[in-house]
Amino acid sequence: MRLAVFDSALRLGADRDVMRAMLHGRRHGVGHARRALHHADSGAENPGESWVRAQLIEAGLPIPRLQHEFYDEDGRFVARTDFDWAGLLVAEFDGDVKYGKHLRPGETPFQAMKREKTREDALRRMDVMVIRWTWKDLENRVVAGQAREWLIRFHLLAA
Repeated sequence: MRLAVFDSALRLGADRDVMRAMLHGRRHGVGHARRALHHADSGAENPGESWVRAQLIEAGLPIPRLQHEFYDEDGRFVARTDFDWAGLLVAEFDGDVKYGKHLRPGETPFQAMKREKTREDALRRMDVMVIRWTWKDLENRVVAGQAREWLIRFHLLAA
């Protein structure tokens, strides 16, 4: 989970050049750490999002934009998504805290789930496909296969 560490460090304001300098030389594992730093992105908001990207990177798949915002034809905000490929395909990582820790004041987990469903429906009305991943998907290593399938369907990756 080197990528998650570097993502978090950048999100907290660490300097990429300073971290790169720390990885100078030849030590066990430094090559893997350099590769992780190369792909690190402060837009990853949690370890699950970092792990998703790590699986996509390992599979050689196109790297998505992180935290992309979508607006409707009238310029109204519709959604901010975890992962986005060309405004056609988005993916969301549903961690364990999504329907607990990050509830709005007075909101129940069921209301939060309904809010997410409404948001997802709004994206679909804009012809955006939404796929979702959980910790179990990461553990079972199905993320890259599912992403590849949808990227091919949307002609964002050659078959």
